[in-house]
Amino acid sequence: MSELETAHAVAQGFVTGRRAFLRSALAIGAASVMPLRLGAQTVSEGVLIFGNAEPPTSNYWDPAAGFGLVDEQVASLVHDSLLSFDAEGKIGPGLATAWTVKDDRTVALTLREGVAFHDGAPVTAEDVKATIDKLGEGQLAQSMVVVPGITVKITSPTEVEVVSPVAFGVVLNALAFIKILPKKNIDNPDNFKIGALGSGPYRFVSYSGNDVTLEANDSWWGGAPKIKTVIFRYIEDAEARINALLTGQVDILTRVNAEFLSRVEGNADFHVNNQSPPSQIVGLMQHNGPLGDVKLRQAVAHAIDREGIAASVMRGLNPVNYSALPTTSSFYEPLEPKFEYNPERARELIAQSSHADGVTLRLATTTLVPNQLEIDQIIAASLKQVGISVEVERLEVGAYRSSYNTYDMTLDTLAIFNHDPDFVLGTYIGAAAEQVFHLKDEKFEALHAAQRAATVEDRPAAVRAAAQYLWENQITFFLTDEIWYSIVNNRVKDYTRAPLVGENLVPRASRA
Repeated sequence: MSELETAHAVAQGFVTGRRAFLRSALAIGAASVMPLRLGAQTVSEGVLIFGNAEPPTSNYWDPAAGFGLVDEQVASLVHDSLLSFDAEGKIGPGLATAWTVKDDRTVALTLREGVAFHDGAPVTAEDVKATIDKLGEGQLAQSMVVVPGITVKITSPTEVEVVSPVAFGVVLNALAFIKILPKKNIDNPDNFKIGALGSGPYRFVSYSGNDVTLEANDSWWGGAPKIKTVIFRYIEDAEARINALLTGQVDILTRVNAEFLSRVEGNADFHVNNQSPPSQIVGLMQHNGPLGDVKLRQAVAHAIDREGIAASVMRGLNPVNYSALPTTSSFYEPLEPKFEYNPERARELIAQSSHADGVTLRLATTTLVPNQLEIDQIIAASLKQVGISVEVERLEVGAYRSSYNTYDMTLDTLAIFNHDPDFVLGTYIGAAAEQVFHLKDEKFEALHAAQRAATVEDRPAAVRAAAQYLWENQITFFLTDEIWYSIVNNRVKDYTRAPLVGENLVPRASRA
């Protein structure tokens, strides 16, 4: 590991030796006592509209209950976290103004005073404790970002300690992702049906038709956002989506494909933002059906020409990798075997599987992933060539979100939300794994726990071991990376993104 990589790892908290923890804590805590301010602006004005290819997952606004793009866009603006990420992915202050990593299980934090939820109730240490303790119970989708049994000890009204039962080297990344919620909502989950309630730079206003509407919180501790209203608009049809951008009906298109990029090439009214979370397009394989057979999963990997799809359909925008981690993830390295396109090898594996006499897979297709309909047609035709029948059913994105795990295979994107590979590896454990893949694999759970607890020196090898297991067993089908290109109308000024799924830096932007 280089000195730069080691320094980055220490800054993120990937250590278990006490000396390294205290050294990193001293460096981080000293730099974190001053909150980031947005300037003297006190009046928010204008409207910023995002055009998305998907709606929110549901009318249930608990950010710990889902993983959708729009859910995280909303959550990143409505809610605060204890720590925060900047445009480079570095960790800074949030609801916590300072923090000290006391040892490999404990982080002490000083809470910002005078912060209120959007309903006027103060944000307290009790809210922090309720939020993190609930995740530690292990029943929520996003419980995978923490160690089971993690809890918060309140040491004073403005001081808390986050305490893990085992070594938790990536705790700071988790604390920069977890959204702090009102204890009253955690105690009464039906409140999440009413709307999102947080303390962040924007207030939740409504979810009506295809629009989620937020309004600036001018009393936010970080300074009043420059744009008054932010709308996340769902436009399912791809042509309607790009036309909405070109005709000025929306300001930003998210996760665009190569064809969309070509439509604005040379157009001085737009620019392209390519800051992207590390992410992969995958075929979500359900392990409670035929694809519970590892030989069949490996056959699928050999049957599909990933290089050809990337070159022709994606026009080279998204790299093909050979790992369970995106190529831009920390600790990425290509793994063996490559599972290269080899229909004959696919047929051999099918013959060795428990489905040698034939199998039919149900595949749900939608417009969630760029070029998804075309890619799914190629996948179905490729599998048919090696003797796997595929029944394809097209779903609207909202319907897909609520039923994808009832199909044998569906294309989706797995992204790293907290700027560490622990997040995407955590998709394959606990409640998330059972919900997304109908998967429970004790061998992988042990590998995942080991990489969380590893020292700085040992963590690359521990992450590699976890990724290798997923890759060898083709736990799911890994198609390509997905680079999240956004097309931005130039009337939007100072728009930047962190390498995250949400839009936490929108408060800095303005609209001409």
